[in-house]
Amino acid sequence: MAHPNRLSNARVLVFGGTSGIGFGVASLAASQGAYVIISGSKQPKVDDKVALLRSYYPSIPKEKITGHAVDLLDTTNHESNITALFDKITENGEKKLDHIVFTAGDFLHLPKIDTVTTDGALAGFSIRFLAPVIIGKLIATGKWMTTAPSSSFTVTGGTNTKRPMKGWFLGAAWGASIEGLMRGLAVELAPVRVNMVEPGAIDTELLQGFFATIGKEVVQQMKATNGLLGTFGDPSDVAEAYGWLMRDYNVTGTIAATDNGRLLTGVQLSGSFREAAEKRDDRA
Repeated sequence: MAHPNRLSNARVLVFGGTSGIGFGVASLAASQGAYVIISGSKQPKVDDKVALLRSYYPSIPKEKITGHAVDLLDTTNHESNITALFDKITENGEKKLDHIVFTAGDFLHLPKIDTVTTDGALAGFSIRFLAPVIIGKLIATGKWMTTAPSSSFTVTGGTNTKRPMKGWFLGAAWGASIEGLMRGLAVELAPVRVNMVEPGAIDTELLQGFFATIGKEVVQQMKATNGLLGTFGDPSDVAEAYGWLMRDYNVTGTIAATDNGRLLTGVQLSGSFREAAEKRDDRA
């Protein structure tokens, strides 16, 4: 039989969909005829990226590409804010979601081992870990997502969990918590499928911001030592991993690695990358 386009008319919500990997996933889903909803922290940016995405696919009806802001840093109101978003985009559960992709995150502040505090150690969990916990809770109700293997929830990790750079010990811990959460939710939410994408260095707006602060020589060093391919990944590359996890109804509890072979290399990147990170404070 003819191979089906499993994203055609699927309803796909992308948290962090206004930039980088999340925007790449939204573009992939739109290209396959899905109903795409992107979410970010600020409505003006969401509106701009909805307009941009629509411009890429002018033949697609505008109602198939929409966006709504939600503040995931507001941990006190996580459940009420995400519930309100789900009610709005599903018309109170009448039009259920088929897939949720989570790429959101505030900018990482990475304390050094000799200056870390309890609050600093906990900060990285607010969006990357706590928001997916609440999303999992809401999926479990069955109100907003179809309870079937055709549905999926995909979270985002990173290679620093397995090969942390110096100064990234907390980043490794935060990433490991997401991996553990993914496996636990795969059991709790079955038959809804739960998986994780594990990107390496991806050429996003965030990485371009780093490049502006660390100098061309360090950028070239990073490119040469980042993995086996002598380059950085593109958001459109990584989007394919999320596409697989959405389309394959037989995969759950799995990590899709798209890392340029970084885990096979023996070179550690310089601390300049972490130092550049400390100078910036951006949000998706």
